[in-house]
Amino acid sequence: MLPTPVAHETSRTNPAMPPGNSQMDDAKVNASKVPSDRIYYLDNLRAIAMLLGVFLHAGLAYAKPAQSVWLATDPGASVVIDASIWFIHLFRMSLFFLLSGYLAKLVIERKGPKIYFWNRALRIALTMVLFYPLLLVAMTATIIFAISYLETPTGLMGLFAAASQGGPAAQEETPITTMHLWFLYYLIFFAIATVLCIRMQRLKFDWLFSRPVLMALFPFVLLPSVLQAGVPLPAPESFVPTWWPFAFYGVFYWLGWQLRGRESILDRLSPYVWIFLVASGLLFVPYYLCMPILDLSLIMRGASPPRGWSVILAAVSTCYLSVLLTILSLLLGKRFLQHRSQLLGWIADASFWVYLVHLPLVIFFQTLLIPLEWSVWIKLAITILSTLLFCMATYMVFVRYTPLGWLLHGKRSFP
Repeated sequence: MLPTPVAHETSRTNPAMPPGNSQMDDAKVNASKVPSDRIYYLDNLRAIAMLLGVFLHAGLAYAKPAQSVWLATDPGASVVIDASIWFIHLFRMSLFFLLSGYLAKLVIERKGPKIYFWNRALRIALTMVLFYPLLLVAMTATIIFAISYLETPTGLMGLFAAASQGGPAAQEETPITTMHLWFLYYLIFFAIATVLCIRMQRLKFDWLFSRPVLMALFPFVLLPSVLQAGVPLPAPESFVPTWWPFAFYGVFYWLGWQLRGRESILDRLSPYVWIFLVASGLLFVPYYLCMPILDLSLIMRGASPPRGWSVILAAVSTCYLSVLLTILSLLLGKRFLQHRSQLLGWIADASFWVYLVHLPLVIFFQTLLIPLEWSVWIKLAITILSTLLFCMATYMVFVRYTPLGWLLHGKRSFP
C-alpha cells in the first residue's frame, strides 16, 4: 500500500503569544509547542512519486521503442519520453517500498505488532480483495472498447484483437495477473514477514551505515535479483510469487525499516546530494545505452535476449541507480519539501485512490487519442490531466469523506 502519513520527528513552536493571566493563554502556548503528527517531506515525496507513476504509464504509449509492449501504441513516439520513463522506473517503486518499511517500524513502535498486522490486513489485503475484481472488469472493458474503436490495433492490443477473432493468439490462454496491484500483493507478504521477524528491530546495523566502503559496495546485494529478473526490471504481476522481488524490493523495505531511528544518516549524506545527482545522471547514460530494446516484434519472433558485458553493465547500473536515486529522492525531499504543502498534502491523501484506479483511465485516454495526428507531447499532457482530474473528482465525491476513505487512508479530520 502506498505509505501513509507518518509522525513528525521535530517540534515546531509558534511566535510568543501576548502575555495574559488566563489559563486559556497558557493552553494556547502549550498547544503551539505540540509537535505535528506528519513528516511533511515524506508526504510530499509520496505525492510526487504517485504523479510520476501516472506520467510513466501515460508515457509508455509514446515511448520509442518500448511502446510496442504496451496496450495502447500510438503512431507517434519520442526517445526523450522513453528515456524519462525508464529513469523514473529505476527508483519509484523502490522509494515506495522503502517508505513502507519505514512506516511499518513506526507503527509497530507506537501501536505494537498486533495493531500493525490488523491495519495491514484491512488496508492492504482487504483493499486488494475489494478492488481487484472491479479493476479486472474495468481493464477488460477498456480493451474491448479499444479493439472496437481502433481500425488496426497494434502492440499488445493487436494480440488481444487477434485472440478475440480466433487468431493464433487465441490458442494461448491469457494469464490472469495481479495487474498493477502487484505492489499490494507483495506488501502482504512483507507485512506477514515483518510480524514473524519482529525481533529484527533489536538487531543493530550501525556498523554498516558507518563504513563508507560497505555502503559503496552495498548495491551489489541487488545484483542476483536483477540478473534473474532482467533489465529493465519487469513488473512481477504473476499470482505465483517469484523470489527476485523479495530479494530486490525487500532490500529497500529493510532499508526503510533501518532508517527509522537513524534519520541522522540523511543529515550526514546531505552534503553529497549534488555528487549523487551528477553520478546518477552520468551512470544513467551507459545504463540506457546498454538496456535491451523492448520490441514486441522481436519478442514474437523469438529473438534471443542480448548477452555479454552490456547486459552485466546494465544490471550493475540498475543496482547502483536504484539505490542512488532512492536515497537522492529522500535527500532532495528533506532539503526542499520539509514544509507543509496544502496541494501536495491533498494529493498525498488521494494517492492510494489514484494508484488503484488510474491505469484503466490512462489506457482509455491513450486509445481515444491514437487516431488524432497531434504532437505526442500534447497527447501525453491530455492523458495525464484527464486521468488526474477524473481521479481527483471521484476521490472528493466517493472517497475522502466516506467509509471507503477510512479504509484507504484511515479516519482523519479534513478541513
